Parts: sequence; C-alpha cells; structure tokens
Amino acid sequence: MKYGLIVNLRAQNIGDDIQSYAMEKFLPHTDYIIDREHLDNFYTKTGEKVAALLGGWYLHKALNWPPSPFLKLLPISFHITTIEAKKFLTFVDYGSSWLKKIEPIGCRDRGSMEEFKRLNIAAYTSGCFTLTIRPLKNVEPHGKIVLTDLSDELVKFIQRRAATETVIVSHDTKQPLLPKEAVAFARNFKHEKDLPTSHFPAQHDRAYHGNLYGGNWAYRRAVVEGLLRFYQGASLVVTGRLHAALPSVALGTPVLMIKSEADMRNYRFSTFLPYLNCTTPEDLLSRKFSYDFDEPLPNPGGHEKFPEGIRAKCINFITECETAEPDPPLDVELWREVHRRNMRLKRIMKLLVGEGVEEPLDPCLMNPALYNF
Repeated sequence: MKYGLIVNLRAQNIGDDIQSYAMEKFLPHTDYIIDREHLDNFYTKTGEKVAALLGGWYLHKALNWPPSPFLKLLPISFHITTIEAKKFLTFVDYGSSWLKKIEPIGCRDRGSMEEFKRLNIAAYTSGCFTLTIRPLKNVEPHGKIVLTDLSDELVKFIQRRAATETVIVSHDTKQPLLPKEAVAFARNFKHEKDLPTSHFPAQHDRAYHGNLYGGNWAYRRAVVEGLLRFYQGASLVVTGRLHAALPSVALGTPVLMIKSEADMRNYRFSTFLPYLNCTTPEDLLSRKFSYDFDEPLPNPGGHEKFPEGIRAKCINFITECETAEPDPPLDVELWREVHRRNMRLKRIMKLLVGEGVEEPLDPCLMNPALYNF
C-alpha cells in the first residue's frame, strides 16, 4: 500500500507542520505529500488508492470537500470550528454523507465532536496528534526558558522575574524566529529530494516550494525536529500557542500556557486546559497569579489517554491497509474529466458571487469566503 502525508503547503505557522510531523511517525513510509487544502485534487496516475491520516484543522476552503476517491483515510485528530460546521456549504448533502461513510470521526477536541454530533455524524474526542510525540534521543538539556509568541509586555515581565536565561521563539512562518540550534539541525536537509504531490491541476504543486523557510517537506520536517529538540531541552516553555504547549507536554517539558479568558473558553483550547498550568495575561501581570519561572511546576499529567488512543487507532488502520485486498484501480481519465467540470463550476460560482447579489436569499451562502478553492 502507498501512503501519503497530509501537509498544509501554505502553512502560516509551524504548528501545522508539527502536526504533520507527528502523523508521519505512524506511516510505514511516505510516498506522497498531500495538500491539506486541496484534498479533492489528489490522484494517482496508476489509479491506486493512497492511505493517509486525516488529522488537522479542516474546511478552510469549503468547495474542496470532500476528499478525492483516491484517498483511503482515517479521520482522527480532526478539527473544525463552529463557523465551518454551521455556515459553510461543506456539510450540505454529499459533504456530510461522505463523512458518514468513514465515521466515527476522531476529533481533536470536544467542541469538534459536538459539532459533528449535531450533524448526526458519529464522533469521539481523540485528542491532538502532537501529544503522541515521544521524547527525542540524544537531546542535551540547555535549561533555558523558551518564550513562544508572547507579547512584548509579557516577555519583559518574565525576563525581569527570571534569573534563568530566556529565548524568544515565534511559530509565525511569515516572520519566523527560531532558535539557531533548530535552524542548524535542519541545514543538512535543505536540498533533499522532493516527494511527489500528484495533485490536479498541477499548479497546486507550486505551493510546495518557497513557503515555510523556503524548503521542501524533508527540510520542513527537520526544522520541526530541531525545534522540538530545543523545547525538550528547555527548563520551561511559556506560550499561548497550542502546538508549542502540547508537544512540550508530550516531551516532558514544563509548560505555562498564557491565554485570555475568551481563548480559554474556546473549545480549541478548553479541551486541553486540565493538562496544562495556565493563566491569563491580566492575572500574571497584576500578580494575581504567582509563578516561579526558575522552579517551574511540573505538568498536571492525565493527558496520556489521548496518545494511547490515537496510537491504537492508527496501528489498527495501518494493519488493515497492509493486510486487506487492494481496491481495484480507479478510472483516472474519467476522474480527470469529472474533476475538470467541477473546477469549471467552482470558477463560475466564484465569479458570480464576486459580482455580488443585491438581495441574496441566504447571506451565509453568498459569503465570498465560502467560494475560495
């Protein structure tokens, strides 16, 4: 069986790549890189199916759902927001019935699970793939405090109160700020050979270059591992980024999560708060919340049930892929012809919406953001 890794080729933060890095650990081998935002465009020239793990934040491009028939998918660590579940066209008719074919859906958080259940789609909370990352070998502790994507005010506050050296990090790929150790670790992978993406039309492949630190997936993977090694060697990670906090917990590094009250109520974060030491910026700056940055609290624990469940599901899926009789090959030319028609319809829909409608029947359906593809 061939296997594909789903990657957000246009990632805006390295957290997306950390998720893909964690997913790849479960694949026997990686034969294709699959564009997360264009799952409907994926095909193989032989007509064979490719197995992949359907984890991550989905449905940013509503017209590109459901995924291609060339994919055999395990839906696990799947995330959507309330907006995507209620207002997008994605779950109308076939978009919803397609999910029923592969239910139950393993959801990254409780909120995503509840949205699926409202749509009468069987679902459960699997947790995040980043919690499955195991401590890396041969990591020398550097003992520094890592401050990831914090405001200048919070950085200065922590630096005034910590005797331990601090390092500022950013996951933002537009203006990345990575520790020099992570960049040095990845340097040897910068010119590794690309894996095929095999999307149609071919221009989608161009996003594979020049996005995250200018490299292909081999380099991006190495950047992730370099960053994770740095998190593992830290004495403390202080962050508002979920995909800095959860991998650090998995690696055994103490974490302090700093988020606003509103963000903490958001189910993207609230599912994981019991497993993190956390506070709000206001409580920290006003000293209502007291924390010794030089002697950080251990993580609360209890998160282990999530990686255990994900591992069991993935192992069963891979075993099934390896032992089951292969599906007959799909008719590639027929699929390409149908796909050309679908792409034409998408362009027409986008053009019509772009011109505007004076009195649309449903403002949600006429939202131009729904017609991106």
